[in-house]
Amino acid sequence: MRKIIQIAGFILFLMIVFTLIGVAPAKGAPNISGKSAVLIDAKSGQVLYELKKEEKLSPASTTKILTAIIAIESGKLDETVTIGANPPRLEGTSVYLEEGEKVKLRTLVQAALVYSANDAALAIAEYLADTGEEFAKIMNEKAALIGAVNSNFVNPHGLTEEGHYSTAYDLALLGKYAMENEVFQEIVSLKVLDWEGQAWQTRLINKNEILWSYNGANGVKTGYTKDAKNTIVASATRDGRTYIAAVLGSPSSGIWEDAQNLLDLGFSGFQQIELAQPGEVKAQLSIDGKELQLVPEQAFVISLPNGTDKNKLQTKLVLEQIEDKIIKGEKAGRIIYYLDDKEVGQLELVFANTLTPAFDFMRIMLYILAGLFFLQVCWRIYQGMRRKQQRRDYGYGCYKGY
Repeated sequence: MRKIIQIAGFILFLMIVFTLIGVAPAKGAPNISGKSAVLIDAKSGQVLYELKKEEKLSPASTTKILTAIIAIESGKLDETVTIGANPPRLEGTSVYLEEGEKVKLRTLVQAALVYSANDAALAIAEYLADTGEEFAKIMNEKAALIGAVNSNFVNPHGLTEEGHYSTAYDLALLGKYAMENEVFQEIVSLKVLDWEGQAWQTRLINKNEILWSYNGANGVKTGYTKDAKNTIVASATRDGRTYIAAVLGSPSSGIWEDAQNLLDLGFSGFQQIELAQPGEVKAQLSIDGKELQLVPEQAFVISLPNGTDKNKLQTKLVLEQIEDKIIKGEKAGRIIYYLDDKEVGQLELVFANTLTPAFDFMRIMLYILAGLFFLQVCWRIYQGMRRKQQRRDYGYGCYKGY
């Protein structure tokens, strides 16, 4: 019966994909049916389009992006997981894990990302942190480190639960971070996955239909619950340019078009301009007659609307507090770039050379003289106190008749 359902689902899937291929590219501002959306440049993190990007909504299975990257970074992918009692009881999409079944952690991550298996996501959480609740704490700590500060996760799979929410922008940041990991990127780009489970053997079809229909698509994750409606984080790369789109709260008929329109906007509406090479001197300071150079450690590229002259960019140099001793490679500050008074990017700078305080003879002499003066004052105070004590002792002796 499961195989019949699987075949029927695959036929329906192909019908949807061929329908999607005919969707016309977006022109100008994209038409978005979702409640919130964002498009970012995957290299710089620059926001290119936003629609209520900070609105807190249910993320559904895009939650599994965070679950999976935590598992991958744990370094335990080749360890064997013994399935507990809870994963088989979980509702929604599953790979029909059974209690006591032994599965590699890597295989569970693949099932969670490619097929959106909720039981696999919970099995990951229980293996790494004993319970889903404890794993959620790890998720929130990791999300905050990545910069997803307007999210709160209470489970590893994304099923509707009170207090479980994220934003389109936070999910785009999580997608950007995760896609920088080669293992994660390889898994989410899989279109099919052979599953050899204890209770179920089949070929799993990736639920991210963008992979099948969009030129350059390479990830990342979709989601759906009745409460969240359709959600997606989508990534595509062409000619070295990568954009990430995130959409929350989209009706079923609009989620794929939303994602494609956002990605189209990136590729057809923007140009990438390199503003700095690693080690290129971007600012200089003079301290005690010595030159200090400020350089970026990495190449810096931003996206600007087509036809924009980069010479129209305004810049502002913001320096860190400068100490007496400066060490090469230490953070020096940043250049903030503006276009029409709107910030479009920040370039982090470090010191290119080391600077130690010069030997200052006059300053040292002043310190020595100040020290001698202090000692002289102390000596005079001591002598005065000693004479006073001697006078007391002399007077006391005369009174007693000595």
